Amino acid sequence: MSYPRTIRIEVGPVPAEESCAQVGHEDYSERSRRECAVYIRQLQRIFDNPDPEDLRFVRCGFPHELGRYHEVVAVMTAEGAKRFDEAMLPMQWDHIARAELTWLELQGKWRATVMARPEALALVPDVFRSGQIPQFPNHPIAQWWAMGFTPVTTAYRLH
Repeated sequence: MSYPRTIRIEVGPVPAEESCAQVGHEDYSERSRRECAVYIRQLQRIFDNPDPEDLRFVRCGFPHELGRYHEVVAVMTAEGAKRFDEAMLPMQWDHIARAELTWLELQGKWRATVMARPEALALVPDVFRSGQIPQFPNHPIAQWWAMGFTPVTTAYRLH
């Protein structure tokens, strides 16, 4: 069986203008894993959820003097290369990605709290009980939803 030739292009661990986890820091592994996963999801949105046979984004590890570092790599066939355009790579997180990063960080904190004190499970908001990242809108309000806040209509405001 012959496999199609692939092209691999490193696209960074996060959008170009965003700060990222630093190799050698205590929280590098966990933070890098979250950042790369969210960046992959953002890239899939940007490139209109391409067929993974043609174009996919994967987290890859590379050697570094302080240990391994991770980046997202675009892996594509010749067909996928027609869709991939480096000019489309984001400079910043979109609203969805910011919400996903917030949600993942808070879910991790809730998980650590429950591991330390199992009785705290009753305090965990429903939004953090699922292992699935919620579907956030590409709107600034997404960050609030990721923190567990629910928007309230102004029709019920008190005077």
